[in-house]
Amino acid sequence: MKDYVDGKAKEISGITTPDDTTLVIKLAKPVGVISNGQSLSLPATVPVPKDYAQKYDKENPSTYGRHQVFTGPYMIENDGKGKLTGYKSGRSITLVRNPVWDPKTDYRPAYLDKITFSGGNDIDVASRRILSGKGFASGDFAAPPVNVLRSALSTRKDQLSILPSQGIRFIALNTTVKPFDNADVRRAVAAAFDKNALRLTRGGPTLGPIATHYIPPDIPGHEEAGGAAGKFDFTKNPAGDLKLAQEYMKKGGFPTGMYTGPELLMVGDNQPPASNTGEAVEAQLAKLGFKFNYRQVPRPTMFAKFCGAPKAKVAVCPNGGWGKDFFDAQSLLDPVFNGKNIIPANGVNWSNADDPELNELLDSAVSETDPEARAKLYAEIDDKITGDAYVIPWLWDNQVNFLSDNVKGVINKFNSSWDMAYMSLK
Repeated sequence: MKDYVDGKAKEISGITTPDDTTLVIKLAKPVGVISNGQSLSLPATVPVPKDYAQKYDKENPSTYGRHQVFTGPYMIENDGKGKLTGYKSGRSITLVRNPVWDPKTDYRPAYLDKITFSGGNDIDVASRRILSGKGFASGDFAAPPVNVLRSALSTRKDQLSILPSQGIRFIALNTTVKPFDNADVRRAVAAAFDKNALRLTRGGPTLGPIATHYIPPDIPGHEEAGGAAGKFDFTKNPAGDLKLAQEYMKKGGFPTGMYTGPELLMVGDNQPPASNTGEAVEAQLAKLGFKFNYRQVPRPTMFAKFCGAPKAKVAVCPNGGWGKDFFDAQSLLDPVFNGKNIIPANGVNWSNADDPELNELLDSAVSETDPEARAKLYAEIDDKITGDAYVIPWLWDNQVNFLSDNVKGVINKFNSSWDMAYMSLK
């Protein structure tokens, strides 16, 4: 792979297709998530024909995404010559039936004739439209706002599906901005937080259990990292412990136990419920004397220009969250905390964590192929991340799915979300 990326080879020698139905991948070193089949079980994993894709891949960047080949029951609507007409960037994707699909060779029933994914929606408006309308289902956005969720739980409970997502919500503290370059100050902030109050901004206990460390339930390493109780005094109290927080502030160089430095920059999402969470974070930090220039911006802007851009020097990002790519802690920990993932824009290492010891642990854990040893390794990494308080984990997320009353919903257990290939209209 490296030779191919570096331009020294025209083929990736470690990938071969000895016949029409076999893909062989040879690795330069052991990689745990490939050996246990995790990464290749992603719903979107599919090999594509070289003779079709290579002409688009020659362009920089590749334009294959706008000329995709489809073998399943659905395809993005196109002009009959391969050019996608059913994709409007940031706005919508329209799927229609694939005329060459043979249902006799597929396990998916694919009842629906057409599926449209609509983007750029106001969450409040979209949630109400789904619950009161016909032919709608929730997509890749947050749970409905608190008032909508509360109403749905009392009057439309059969239109909801609430399941653990194996995801986490956290507050990111930028380790390159004072005073958060000091681990004790970060621990103080973690100790002060009333996580119950934060959870109420998203709908209360329905949204998931309070987090005491990073790896969520049902992911290997969760129990080894402390389970529900956690291991650290500054994460254990869901209501927060101001006295303990002030003790850590004193250790961090603030003799009165209160922050006395300059105003800091905090940037969050401008849509509820995330905006409500951000406002609650600001109020919680005020208990330790912190003052902020708090900016609320559209979510894509928050990612691209602020929290994911180290030069912006955002001290606190209150709306952090991450979900698994597969049932393994690597996909939850490595992207968010490995120093090699710090990039100029659109990064996901919001704390700008770049600890050589942590980086080495993350790099070495990738190669562990024994499941028990792997769980222990990632628990050790979780201990370091939580113990050094790079982020403040506060919620192990539930996935709240909801739909119109004429839609028969089916959940894909891989990501706890709707599976359109199995759903139908009543």
